[in-house]
Amino acid sequence: MGGAVLALLVQLSFLLLVLLTPSHPLRPVVEKETLLLLPPIAPPKPVTIDARAPSTLSTAPPVVPPPPYSPPVMIAPLAPPSGIAGFGRSLFGCAPEHYAELTPDERAHCPKPGEGMAVNQPPDLLNPPRSHAKDEALWQEQWTEGHWVPAVCPLGDGPGAVAHCLLEQSKAEHRRQQAALQKINDEKAARLQEPKRPLPKIGVRRD
Repeated sequence: MGGAVLALLVQLSFLLLVLLTPSHPLRPVVEKETLLLLPPIAPPKPVTIDARAPSTLSTAPPVVPPPPYSPPVMIAPLAPPSGIAGFGRSLFGCAPEHYAELTPDERAHCPKPGEGMAVNQPPDLLNPPRSHAKDEALWQEQWTEGHWVPAVCPLGDGPGAVAHCLLEQSKAEHRRQQAALQKINDEKAARLQEPKRPLPKIGVRRD
């Protein structure tokens, strides 16, 4: 009972506080306006042109930019040919294009056109130059062994005949390899057994 009375007293105190508090009236907010006065645009004055009088308006000529300056191209003088041929050409005028116009005496002092020029012979594909590489025969044999392929065996006699054909080819290739390696080893041993040439005696006085 005492709690209810206390709560009622608290509510009454809040109500009295609200009623006794002086209230301040809210002032109305006056909106400010900005007036921008623009004068009217004056109309353009009419332009009268006297058709009888010549026009006084002068048009400026178009401006043409000057062409870009480029330095003159200097051609280097050709170097005179060296040697006897150059001396003969400078002395007797032995130019190739004027060789046919020279007299026999002048031609005697001039080389023939094309004389002394190096000529590259085409390679001989049928007879290639001999290689001087060391152990070339061994390398060739190893390449042959790595690229060996058996020939095609006939299929008419059955699978057994084909297997026998391939086996015989493999045996023949093995015998060929052994013979080739033996020949290479024999040639190498023969080269090692060749007598060495005596060194020349330098600084020894001969009687």
